[in-house]
Amino acid sequence: MHVYFNKGDFVEITTFRGPEDQDHTKADNYGTPEEDAQRRDLTINALFYDPFTGEILDYVGGLEDLKRGIIRVIGIPELRYRRDPIRMLRVIRHAARTGFEIDRETWEALLKSKELIKIVSRERLRDEILKDLSGFWLKRWFKILKESALLYEIYPFYKNLENKLDFSESFLLDILKIIEGSELNLEQRIVLFVYPFLPFIQRTYKPDLYQNMPTFERKELLKLFWALFFTFRYSRGLFEKTMDMFRDLYKMLYLKLKGREIPKRFKRKIYYSEIVPLLDILSNLIKNKGRRKKDES
Repeated sequence: MHVYFNKGDFVEITTFRGPEDQDHTKADNYGTPEEDAQRRDLTINALFYDPFTGEILDYVGGLEDLKRGIIRVIGIPELRYRRDPIRMLRVIRHAARTGFEIDRETWEALLKSKELIKIVSRERLRDEILKDLSGFWLKRWFKILKESALLYEIYPFYKNLENKLDFSESFLLDILKIIEGSELNLEQRIVLFVYPFLPFIQRTYKPDLYQNMPTFERKELLKLFWALFFTFRYSRGLFEKTMDMFRDLYKMLYLKLKGREIPKRFKRKIYYSEIVPLLDILSNLIKNKGRRKKDES
């Protein structure tokens, strides 16, 4: 239950939950603070504050882990991951967000359990990925996701993409760094995130005869978006808008880098104002990348 105040602030009120029962779900599973703490994912997220005494209640060693900067799963990590594999993504998120170190047992169990992520529903994976894509820790999140090899379980195509000469992971990391420090909306973040993955389909494009610019067949672009996002069952509206934005962004970027004027037909698009900042970001990144190559040669 949420209690709202005049300025839009709210307090979430909930009961303490009792112990988990893997085989039976109770409608009213009330419990004690200690029982509720044991059901949390991480020790640092299982601290309670008593407003009457001013005391912090810690049943799982969360305060010590906060002081030491440790991300630790409550209980036996392998069992907790098996019960809910999404906990692995939450471990990585909190490590990326806080800069804390992942406890050794928590990490080793994650490495052993990574394939369990495949049994998670597409909708739950979507929700978790959106949290990170909307966060301010995206670059660190991606690095830990790759180090754990969870990246390859979620995006199986990535391993083959790494071997393509025209794919640059450093360029991808530059993009992630920009996204995490920006005020871009979700659609803009998705479009920008997709751009470094163009080598996944780039060999298939054909020139646009009218403007002599590269363009992609819709089925090829669909393949890229599906692999990155929409296998996770995003809404059709988000799907269509980001696909259209990306296709037009790519054409506009080509023209801008060639020093040509952007046709009015692009400027009439309802999402044109959302594309403009992405155009500036990518053109600057690509130009800087070209300068670095010249300096190195």
